[in-house]
Amino acid sequence: MWQNFIVLGEIVRREVGRDLWADAQLSEADFTVLAQLASAPEGTMRSTGCARALGWDTGRLSHQLRRMEERGLVRRGRGEAGDGRAAVVALTDEGRTAYRKALGPHLRSAQSWFTEALDPEQLDHLDTTLQTLLDHVQKKAEHSK
Repeated sequence: MWQNFIVLGEIVRREVGRDLWADAQLSEADFTVLAQLASAPEGTMRSTGCARALGWDTGRLSHQLRRMEERGLVRRGRGEAGDGRAAVVALTDEGRTAYRKALGPHLRSAQSWFTEALDPEQLDHLDTTLQTLLDHVQKKAEHSK
């Protein structure tokens, strides 16, 4: 079962990533960051909060943000009133447009590669199972720090 899970994840991520690049010229990491920022108030968050929300270390996020900033998708800076020391990242208009352009095709690709083989009852069961596993893994990871 574990090996099937690993292989399934690798194939789906690779193929959905290829589709994402073909449709929107975004990497999976680009899309993940854009999605996180798009869901934040005013498209802005502290860098540490973004890294935590994504489950990434701050070094990985910093490198990703540098590449995205060079392409005009995000803007990095310092916090506003209250804590000018905090590093923040904001979605640019170009980044918001890129995210919106990619969202529909990305969801269709994920559905095509991941869920279209399942009927609604199987999807509900899978969703419940995945949520249970995610809750377990997140709690366990918190206790291992």
